[in-house]
Amino acid sequence: MQITKPTFYNEFSCIAGSCPDTCCAGWQIMIDQNSLKKYRHCKGAFRNRLLNDIDWKEHSFRQYQKRCAFLNEDNLCDIYSEAGKDMLCDTCRKYPRHIEEFEGLRELSLSLSCPEAARIFLSHKEKIIFRTVEKETPEETYDDFDYFLFTALMDTRDYLFSVIQDRSVPCALRRRKLLACGHDFQLCLDQNELFQWETIRTRHQNSAFGDSFQKKIFKWKDAEKSSDNLRKSIWKTIIPQMEILRSGWHDYLRDTLTPLYTSCDTEQQYQNVCLEFETFYPDWKIQEEQLLLYWIYTYFCGAIYDEQIFAKVKMAVVCTFMIHELAVGTWLLQQKQFSFPDLVSICYRFSRELEHSDQNLNKLEELLDWEEIFSLGNLLEI
Repeated sequence: MQITKPTFYNEFSCIAGSCPDTCCAGWQIMIDQNSLKKYRHCKGAFRNRLLNDIDWKEHSFRQYQKRCAFLNEDNLCDIYSEAGKDMLCDTCRKYPRHIEEFEGLRELSLSLSCPEAARIFLSHKEKIIFRTVEKETPEETYDDFDYFLFTALMDTRDYLFSVIQDRSVPCALRRRKLLACGHDFQLCLDQNELFQWETIRTRHQNSAFGDSFQKKIFKWKDAEKSSDNLRKSIWKTIIPQMEILRSGWHDYLRDTLTPLYTSCDTEQQYQNVCLEFETFYPDWKIQEEQLLLYWIYTYFCGAIYDEQIFAKVKMAVVCTFMIHELAVGTWLLQQKQFSFPDLVSICYRFSRELEHSDQNLNKLEELLDWEEIFSLGNLLEI
């Protein structure tokens, strides 16, 4: 078995009561079978509470006002304090460590939805590196696992990493290269011509970010549509379709985005505001790179199970775009003040609403795949 993880993976340690938020609210915490057995056979004074505050039918902890029944007033876990850390279920013990599973490979990451994990991830200014090691484990087989497609996905993701981390070109051009590659790779798969992808990837590598590539991008862009309206339409298309995990999420979005969109009547005004923000907060250029890398590393190779390659590239671009909009809106709301903790807060709040809900992840991918607003031409225009 191969295990892949970013070099900063082992830096994480839960900061417990010092955390600005809690991971025990706003989402349903599922319990693994081994933990259910431990809880069912628990002895002592804590037994009755376990029996009463677990939904045995759903295999989850009960919630009260969207907070785990075992989350106390100090935002600490009563299972941990009363019964010990060995009684934590897999979800609580492992979070924010995230695992993507493939035949013969496990990919580990830290979820952006954890404030401390987000802080660690976003604070890295050097290029992020992933290490792979061999670990002796029993052989596993997956039914109908397409090794040819998976190898193509892995090789392509390595190329996308190199695109994302090429700091010699503006990030806007890197995003466009990601979209072009994702589009071409999806087309190969849809036309049952996956054998052509090495040739196409080589063509992308050779064209790099030069004039021929930029001319091709210009032809693809839908110049007749207003970028301002496209940006607003992204929010209007996605947000109403999403399950709300925390009360006040829509209010937060409205309050944060209103200063941005009310202050920009034209595309030029919008570009000026963004330039002013990025001049005030120059770290965004690197953090944008890290965010693009996060979404691609975490989700791209999952296309082995659903073949939605282009949708996963779009997800990286669109989620990073939305975080950027929230950052600029926050900067305006705070009278043109912004700091690293502000970005950490935006990222973990955004991630919790998206990544703590399979329904939201699946719905977003569906929208990215089918809605015209997310066409290649529109996203290149934005």
